[in-house]
Amino acid sequence: MGNLAAIREAGLRAGPEDIPAALQSLTVVLRRPLPETPPQRLLVRATNWVGDAVLILPALSGLRARFPQAHMAVLAVPRVAPVFQGHPAVSEIIPYAGPDNKGRWQLIKQLRARRFDLALLFPNSFESALVAWGAGIPQRVGYNTEYRTPLLTTVIKGPEKLGHLHQVYRHLGLLRAFGKRVPMAFPKLYLEVRELVQAQDLLTQRGIDSRQLIIGLSPGATYGTAKQWYPERFAAVADHLQREFAAQLVLLGGPGDAEVAGRIVNQMRRPPVNLVGDTDLRTALAVIKHLALLITNDSGLMHVAAALGVPLVALFGSTDLDSTGPFTPLATVLRHPVPCSPCLKRECPTDHRCMELITVTEVVAAARNWLTRTT
Repeated sequence: MGNLAAIREAGLRAGPEDIPAALQSLTVVLRRPLPETPPQRLLVRATNWVGDAVLILPALSGLRARFPQAHMAVLAVPRVAPVFQGHPAVSEIIPYAGPDNKGRWQLIKQLRARRFDLALLFPNSFESALVAWGAGIPQRVGYNTEYRTPLLTTVIKGPEKLGHLHQVYRHLGLLRAFGKRVPMAFPKLYLEVRELVQAQDLLTQRGIDSRQLIIGLSPGATYGTAKQWYPERFAAVADHLQREFAAQLVLLGGPGDAEVAGRIVNQMRRPPVNLVGDTDLRTALAVIKHLALLITNDSGLMHVAAALGVPLVALFGSTDLDSTGPFTPLATVLRHPVPCSPCLKRECPTDHRCMELITVTEVVAAARNWLTRTT
């Protein structure tokens, strides 16, 4: 158990020695020399899940600082495209329905007509390099993964050397293609005033007073049940916070989280507002911005809250805290080390002890620390 995000904050301010050293250990192989003239049209291939998409945002900001005049287009699947909306580094968002053959070749034709100068590939997949190569983009930058080196023009070797660091640093490592200095930053999401007002109106319609304390619960997790704390414990925490702080509780998540959300609603003494599956991603972002605190499993919404500057209590078990923990100083991470964790499995094959050991009492205590802070 511990607030490792505060350690990351110190690292970003002063730079722990292993981070810049690890980034410098990456090898940049120019299979085709970069032109002296800066690229004017950049294509960024985004990662495919919400949390992963949030974690590439510091690299996008760094890329914009490196090429301030360039037109930067982000190629993203629909479920993550809203993450990039309104970001000052992004000039446009190009939707990509998926990697089926028909959709892929239609996309390649579209991109070829756009005449991009350079593609930066955050996914490690062969397919992402194939699309950039097929689109005739003359400069293609990515890690040497999935046997795709022949499709790249600038190859970054050694990503395995970053295995002990957070994914944010792995994504930033791609900027080594453009120089030794890699800028550091926190992920940051951007919302319009209009979106915040609409979220406030939605909460009001559901009986929430936005002037009073609002706490969110994110009880789902896309990858599987191994990442999920127990619905009855979420319900017990919510009941306690309602009593102690007169808190208003909001459940958040996607359609796949409806069952677990329903179980929480049924076990609470005073039902929360259940928005699970009822909002699009941009609306969920705006609702989260109105929260005093989010209590969450390791999920996309955890990374969203971190990037919005919303305090959170994150519950970790089967996944790798060092690699995918909340990248923010405003987080308390609850995790009990057990020999089999992190296992990275979808379903626990044994007794789910990593989550079993996280108690209602310690989650309430962690929440209380954030809700009673004076600064």
